[in-house]
Amino acid sequence: MGLLDTIKEKVAEAAYPRRCPLCGALINSNERICSRCSKDVEFIRRPICRICGRPLYTCACRRGENAFVRNVSPLVYTKAAKKGIHRMKFNDSPYSCTYFGKLMANSVRTEYFDCGVRFDCVVYVPMHRDDFRSRGYNQAMLLARTVADEIEVPLLSKALVKNFRNRPQHTLSFMERKRNVQGAFSVPRPELVKGKTLLLCDDVTTSGTTLNECAVTLLDAGAKAVYCVTAAVAVMSEMPAIKAAAFGAGY
Repeated sequence: MGLLDTIKEKVAEAAYPRRCPLCGALINSNERICSRCSKDVEFIRRPICRICGRPLYTCACRRGENAFVRNVSPLVYTKAAKKGIHRMKFNDSPYSCTYFGKLMANSVRTEYFDCGVRFDCVVYVPMHRDDFRSRGYNQAMLLARTVADEIEVPLLSKALVKNFRNRPQHTLSFMERKRNVQGAFSVPRPELVKGKTLLLCDDVTTSGTTLNECAVTLLDAGAKAVYCVTAAVAVMSEMPAIKAAAFGAGY
């Protein structure tokens, strides 16, 4: 790096200081996240479920009921990761998507590419147009863009659209979640997904009902197979709805 480049970098750092993508604290140029978050972020460790992507000790997926082949995630949705994803979605922090997207891409390489799985396109869970206008961005789209760039697979924009606004999933039980997303998505141009193996991106999976409904919609439109990647997966200690999925409403 030349002197001019160094000066430009210092000026950029002064004008736009780097912030931790999880908590927003100021960080140095050689740091990805702050020291506090590095102690609190929980990465998923093997062995993991080869369907829902959770550590096996907390797997609660309903085997054989998912339309998608598999989900993988780099993080457990707790502590620093939970805080960071909440900031990314609700505190106007789209820059955090780059951090999460790169972690997601690493999971794709390790869990899919190393097993011989290849994708024709990357797609993402859509937002309703009214929600998009309110927030100004779709974090799932930004995550998918980073993943697509990292793994060098084309991003298929607007493969899915959301037909109506529904209730927030995190407020609902497992069965309510299933009903809440039924018919919520559609594929405006089926010819773009027909016969293709797709990688579907989203920020968090809890019960998996949103991912599953998107996968059903894509398969009905002619997709060959749908695999998923999310930034984080919720475990039973964090999300009562997962307990309900595993043990029924009377858990």
